[in-house]
Amino acid sequence: MMKDVLALEAENITVNLGGRKVLSSCSLRAKRGEFIGIIGPNGAGKSTLLKSVLGFIPREQGAVAMFGQPVSSLSAKEKARLAVYMQQSVQLTFGFTGLDVVMAGRYPHLRWWQSESKEDRRIALACMEFTGTACFKDTPVHQLSGGERQRVLMAKVLAQEAPLVLLDEPTASLDLVYQEEIFRYCQDMGRQGKSVLMVVHDLRLAAKFCSRLILLKQGEILADGLPEEVLTSQNLESAYGLHSAVYWNQVTGNLDIHTYVSESQQASKGKIHILGGGGAAGELMRKLHEYGYVLTAGVLRQGDTDAAVADAFGIPYISLPPFHKVFSENWEENKRKSGQADVVVLANICYGMQNIKNLEIALQAQNLIVIEDTPFFERDFTEGEAWQLYQKVVQHPRSLVVSTEQFLKMAEADELLSFSSNMAGAGA
Repeated sequence: MMKDVLALEAENITVNLGGRKVLSSCSLRAKRGEFIGIIGPNGAGKSTLLKSVLGFIPREQGAVAMFGQPVSSLSAKEKARLAVYMQQSVQLTFGFTGLDVVMAGRYPHLRWWQSESKEDRRIALACMEFTGTACFKDTPVHQLSGGERQRVLMAKVLAQEAPLVLLDEPTASLDLVYQEEIFRYCQDMGRQGKSVLMVVHDLRLAAKFCSRLILLKQGEILADGLPEEVLTSQNLESAYGLHSAVYWNQVTGNLDIHTYVSESQQASKGKIHILGGGGAAGELMRKLHEYGYVLTAGVLRQGDTDAAVADAFGIPYISLPPFHKVFSENWEENKRKSGQADVVVLANICYGMQNIKNLEIALQAQNLIVIEDTPFFERDFTEGEAWQLYQKVVQHPRSLVVSTEQFLKMAEADELLSFSSNMAGAGA
């Protein structure tokens, strides 16, 4: 097979079942070596897409080719040499051993009059060795656990030696350790040049292992691309009705998803500007966003966890490279955003000469909430210069000093703007 020929090419697949359109004009292409996760909510058409590609479900319209050959022109055995399919639920008959099941994967390579050869047995055992199931070769499969059976079935998939692999939720109901094993087998198959399409339920595993994702919604392809291109907050809300923040996890280096119950569909609870940095404001930004406030943030450096949280939730802030000098225009922009807010929040940050101007900006705020979780002297690295400003800040008639816990209770109870109104009344 020529290297530049697509492993799979499906054009305008439409499926109608029982008078209901399950798939509508879905097109996809798979190159050699790709590990493609097919994701979407229940009923989106994920399993139907795989089955229709193989012809297990009749297509109302659309054409499918495997390695440049129209599927309609292939016999069952020819198709099985090109593609292997593992369905979501497989009934394994009593009495079959693990090796019996794996050897069944060799049938496309045998003529009707042939029995399995020593070479077929060698391939089957090698696949069982690869999936860690060689110890089950003589064990009846009904005696195996769910995870053990799935690994035996993966060995059968490998034994078929088809260059295109289609898997329908092979990790359903498995423990996490077995789920990750299955995904790693698929990654290895991709590295060996096979093309893998898997219906995936777990979005985090899909993001971690798949080289590409296809997101289905109500029988149509909503997004197709790299995991970070497909797994966006907008796409997840559109497909799943899910409120989320999608971000790069700094601990694992993987794309991660934080889901939450959002109140953002309500009328905005007000504009909050946060003066943070050094990881002091991350929790404040996350909670305020979830509670439905419109947020901006001040000067944050790339690599700071506060900046990572702001990026995840789409909170505008003034971005600076690490160790980069803060220029006067950065502080002017910070002051401008502060002046546009109903309330300014000064986080429990540490102070050096690079960020002492946060205190000057706080001092000019019309309504200021100061977060104080630790004594100021433990956070002052300016030889007392910041302390002089901080005293003025906390003694300002329109400032309120609270702990993070007290602040979040106020935010949840929608008391931040009432604090602002009370301050305005007091000033009047």
